[in-house]
Order: sequence, then C-alpha cells, then structure tokens
Amino acid sequence: MNIAASMDVHQNHSQEAQLSTLTRRSKTSSQDELKAVCGDFETLFVKMMLDSMRSTLSDDTLIPKNSGEKLFEDQLYEEYAKKISQTAKLGIADMMYNQLSETLPGTTVNITS
Repeated sequence: MNIAASMDVHQNHSQEAQLSTLTRRSKTSSQDELKAVCGDFETLFVKMMLDSMRSTLSDDTLIPKNSGEKLFEDQLYEEYAKKISQTAKLGIADMMYNQLSETLPGTTVNITS
C-alpha cells in the first residue's frame, strides 16, 4: 500500500472517529455543549465537502507532493473548514441545534402549533 492510500484510509478512519465522538457528545444535557457539538459537526461536514472537491483535482504537477506536503495541505483544509463554518453561516449547525434541543431534559415541546 502506498503512502497516499494509507493517508486516505487514515483520513476516513479519523472522520468516522470524529463523527462517533460528536454523536456521543450530542447526548448531553447542556445547551451550550449541544451548540458546540452542532458547530463541530458543521465543520466536519464542510471538511468532508472540501476533501471531496479536492479529490477531483489532478495530482499531475511538475514536482510531485511528498507526504509532508499532503499532511500540511490536509491540515490547511481543516482550518479552511473551521473558518468557513464560523463565517459563512451555512445554517447546518443552527438547524441541528433547533431539532436536537427539543430532546434536552427540561425542555418543553409545543405540539399545538
């Protein structure tokens, strides 16, 4: 298995681990923690979207990238995802929070609307 393939396997495993952690954290009773988890999920979603977009680009360059450059590029795109989810106001985190906050203990749900 070459280095690029092993990095892809590691990246997929890392995203699955992050999603599992976010799922576990979403079952909390704190509204602030739930807001943070929803924001983290939006960041993860944007990161996966950017990775998918980046995978369509050709690696056919004059000087091929080494594994260090690929790792740095992945970290750079992770920072891009954080910044996009903080500033772009995509609304994914807000929608998730609105839906999940109804299930928090001590929250009343209005079913007569």
